[in-house]
Amino acid sequence: MNMRQINSLIYLKKGRQAALADEIETCVSSYVKGFYLRCTEEDFFDIEFSSFFYYQFRIFLLSRGSFELSLSEGDEVCRLIRKTYDEMRLCLDYSPFNVAGAGEWNLLRQVEIDFSEKKTPFLSA
Repeated sequence: MNMRQINSLIYLKKGRQAALADEIETCVSSYVKGFYLRCTEEDFFDIEFSSFFYYQFRIFLLSRGSFELSLSEGDEVCRLIRKTYDEMRLCLDYSPFNVAGAGEWNLLRQVEIDFSEKKTPFLSA
């Protein structure tokens, strides 16, 4: 295990503890940081994606009735966020309209992924 993976697990443990103590803001912040570390590469930091990820994952967590979150479910949500972001980037990059700078960021921050199917934890065998 590398330091990135260890830090991720520390954040996730802190998130679970905060959820049990009903410290919602600490819980959400810890989960977001922990899962961000799990779904990104160590040597590349994309400020645009990180902002998009933090917002979307926060929306996902706050829209749930519970703050219990398995690693597999969190990873699945991370993949959905990454896929949505990549598709948005492609649309923006190949748009016939000149969308750049502040206009581009305004479009990205207006996107809110519909997590309606992920609002309650799924059960696995």
